[in-house]
Amino acid sequence: MAGLGRSGRAAARLLSEKGFIVTGFDDDPSVEECGFCASHRLGGGDEPLAAVTSLEGLILSPGVPPSSPIPSAARAAGVPVIGEIELAWRNAMAPVLAVTGSNGKTTTAEWLGHVLRTAGLKAVVAGNVGYPFSSAVLDHPDPDWYVVEVSSYQLETTKDFRPAGAAVLNLTPDHLLRHGSMEKYRAAKARIFANQHSEDLAVINMDDPESVPLMGLSRGVECYFSIERQVPSGADAAGGAVCMVFDGTRTEVMKARDLSLPGAHNLANALAVACLASRAGVPPEALAAGLSSFGGVPHRIEKVRTLRGVDWINDSKSTNQDSLRVALLSFDRPIVLIAGGLSKKTAYEDLRSLISGRVKQIVLIGSASAELEEAWRGAAPCLHAGTMEEAVRICRETAVEGDIVLLSPACASFDQYRDFEERGRHFRSLVEAMEP
Repeated sequence: MAGLGRSGRAAARLLSEKGFIVTGFDDDPSVEECGFCASHRLGGGDEPLAAVTSLEGLILSPGVPPSSPIPSAARAAGVPVIGEIELAWRNAMAPVLAVTGSNGKTTTAEWLGHVLRTAGLKAVVAGNVGYPFSSAVLDHPDPDWYVVEVSSYQLETTKDFRPAGAAVLNLTPDHLLRHGSMEKYRAAKARIFANQHSEDLAVINMDDPESVPLMGLSRGVECYFSIERQVPSGADAAGGAVCMVFDGTRTEVMKARDLSLPGAHNLANALAVACLASRAGVPPEALAAGLSSFGGVPHRIEKVRTLRGVDWINDSKSTNQDSLRVALLSFDRPIVLIAGGLSKKTAYEDLRSLISGRVKQIVLIGSASAELEEAWRGAAPCLHAGTMEEAVRICRETAVEGDIVLLSPACASFDQYRDFEERGRHFRSLVEAMEP
């Protein structure tokens, strides 16, 4: 098992319970040893590489690039290499509905799970949402459906993974340091459709130019979603109502204004949910009930509290510039923005005009602070806080009644935190601890 983070430990647990003797590999010599591993090879050097050659197979955590030394040595020795998602899928006893995309994956996956459960189905949401698919397979062996959020990192190590329904929500430049180019990033996302059969469903965003090249790649039934135009098959909201379109028949499900989550981005997410729920046989009335009652997900434009007329918003799941764009467009009040972390090396300067019109103060944290200040110079005043504690203190002094304090980093969290969830929890705890 290469990589002993959350997904790696879950995969080790699954392998152990299936009777395999597991060796754990991790480049970090200080990583906590995995209780499901019979032995460990920690740190770099020749010893771990030599140990790989005797394995029956190697499972990769999503954080381990397939081109890194351990999997490269395994392939050179003829050892099969797959990812944690592939391992879990091979051991799953229920069909999968899968969601990927640059933005909105977690909200869409959790919303879909909610819709299925509202319709009376047993649905388990897993994968990149923070609950490893391998854990779900062991903890919940007999649901009606697994709803699995998959990232490009997870998809690039799949082999036979075949979701009965799969959606690509959107594609924007992200993770290009690992994938190398937008074309390779799109190719990784397209693997979600690679093994589909004629009865499977492929869902594509007609409004997203970067997703258009995905059309025709699946051997399954293709359908589309759009908030701007009517679709030939799938779901749209061109007339202000969520409509399903199948076999030439349009069925109004509900008014778009009655969705439980506001904003154009959530309308698009809801349409993708509608398409995938149709694959699970959810009727329009149950679909409407689920779409109108979902409460959202933690760390995604999550209101923590209102204090002295200032709303404090946790959007720690914003790990790229497009997530920040969505967050900024969600408010029509002055924003004090906390941003920064580990840079995604994308065109942050593209947000200058939006920041100029909506942000009154930028407070920067993490290793990307200098890069973001340069990208947004002149759009709004910038202060360097460094840490979350200092950022919250500055925001408390800066924000006035009617303002929004928005944590929406537009960066990964790994320079200061284990993941975006730890970052969001830290922000939330600091905000909740503030005295009135």
